[in-house]
Amino acid sequence: MTGEKSISRRKLIGYAWIGAGAIVAGELIAGTFAFLWPRRKKKGEKIFIAGKANDFKVGEITYFRKEKTFIGRSERGFLAFSAICPHLRCIVNWNEVLKKFECPCHGAKFNLNGEVLEGPPPRPLDLYKLQIVEEKLVVDTGSPVERSKFDPSQIVKG
Repeated sequence: MTGEKSISRRKLIGYAWIGAGAIVAGELIAGTFAFLWPRRKKKGEKIFIAGKANDFKVGEITYFRKEKTFIGRSERGFLAFSAICPHLRCIVNWNEVLKKFECPCHGAKFNLNGEVLEGPPPRPLDLYKLQIVEEKLVVDTGSPVERSKFDPSQIVKG
């Protein structure tokens, strides 16, 4: 063993601990940045046909689980809401008894037009573009419309 340098067991274990600590610190820093960095919204066309307009009853809200979409019909027309809460991105539920959307994460409540009634959300539920084509409701979930308040012009007549 002449000319060869060997490392002691104690130094090897010390280097292993330093390496493990560097990996943990790197993962912690990367995880923190991933959590704080805003998510990019996927834009694009994601169209689905909700059904015939006549199948939706006035005053009822219909949930489409796969598309995370609510469609409501009033006397004035239709609205298509995103089921994703604008606060923490939880899925809201429709309470048929109270006639309100409710977020299970933080207790927010929204009215029939998606406006905030109580809780911390910064704005109403997002809307999806809705069209009536050949008596069928066609919804584009690819580009949600963020809004600051409800406007009657958002209702699709039908």
